Amino acid sequence: MSDKRLSKEEDEKEIDFMSKPSLQLAVKRSKIKQTFKYIGITVLTTIVLLYVLISGSQYILNQRIEDDNQKSLLDPIYGANLSSGGGSYNYDLFSVTVDERTFKTVGDRSILWDTKMKKIPLFGRIETLSQGSGMVYTTSLDKEAHRHIRYNNFNNERKIDFYYPGLRYDYLPHELDIAADLDKNKLIEVALSFDKPMTLAEVSKQLGYKNVNWLWVDTSTKAQMHRMEDELDSDSVKTKGGGGAFGFDINPQEPYASQHEEFFMRTLKELKKKGVRKSIVNEALKGIEENTRSTEGKIRYNGAVVTGTAEELKRFQDLPFIRASVLGATIDKY
Repeated sequence: MSDKRLSKEEDEKEIDFMSKPSLQLAVKRSKIKQTFKYIGITVLTTIVLLYVLISGSQYILNQRIEDDNQKSLLDPIYGANLSSGGGSYNYDLFSVTVDERTFKTVGDRSILWDTKMKKIPLFGRIETLSQGSGMVYTTSLDKEAHRHIRYNNFNNERKIDFYYPGLRYDYLPHELDIAADLDKNKLIEVALSFDKPMTLAEVSKQLGYKNVNWLWVDTSTKAQMHRMEDELDSDSVKTKGGGGAFGFDINPQEPYASQHEEFFMRTLKELKKKGVRKSIVNEALKGIEENTRSTEGKIRYNGAVVTGTAEELKRFQDLPFIRASVLGATIDKY
C-alpha cells in the first residue's frame, strides 16, 4: 500500500516537472529553432536547385545557339552584297528567341533585306516564328527588259542575277544604261558579269575599286557548265541568282588585298571541316580547285556588284569586258 502511494507521488512530481513554465519555454524555443532550421535548409536548397537549373539551362541554350551559329559562318562569303547583323537574343528559362536581320549595302546606305525570328528550345527542333521573307521572291517577265525580273518579297526591291562567261544566252541585259539615267539622288546597285573569268590582279587593274562592293568567285565546275549549256534552254534558269553566289566584300581601305582571298578560302575549309552546308561547300571547293589549275592557284572571278549614284556608275558603262549588267536595289540618297 505504501509502495503504491509512493509511486503515485513520484508520477505527480514528474508531471509537475514537465508542466513547469521554464521547461515549456525551452521546448517552445527548441521547436522554433528547429522550424527556422528546416526553413533555412529548404530555402538554401531551393536557391541551389534554381541556380543549377538556370545555369544549366543557360549553358544548354548557349551551346544550341553556338551550334546554330555554325550555319551563319557561311554568310560572309555567300550571297552577293549581303551581310548579317543587328540581331538580338531574348532568353527565358527554357528557350531563347533570336531576331536575325540581313542587310544589303547600296552606296553608303543599308537596306534591310530580310528578317527572321526563331525560337531555340532547350531540347527539340528550332522553330521559325516569322520571316520577312526576302529569301522568297516573285518573278515577272518584263517585255521591255527582255528577261524575267525577280523581286524581293519583303521589300519589293529587285534582286540581282549574274550571267556566266562562256554560256550562250538569247539575250544579255545591259542595265547599266538604265542605272546611269536614274535620278541623281538615287543610290543604285548593279550586278556586272564579265566576259571571261579574271584573277584578282586583273580585276583590280581593269575594274578599279571605287564603288565596287563585292566580287563573284567562280566556283562552277566544267561538268556544271556543260550541263547548263546542253540541258537548260531558258536564259532565266542559266543565270546565277545573287543570293546563291559565292564571293566576298571589297574593303575600300584595303581593296583587293590578298587577305580577302585567304579569308574566303579559310572560311570554306573551316565550313567543310565542321560539315556545315556540306553539299554546296564541297561543290564550291571542287570548282575552285578545278578552276585554279589554269591560273597557278589563283582564284577566278566572274563578276562584281557595284553601287553608287547614277553619275558614279557611268564609268562602268563602256568597259569592254563587261558582258552583262543587271539593275538591283535602289534607295533614296537623302
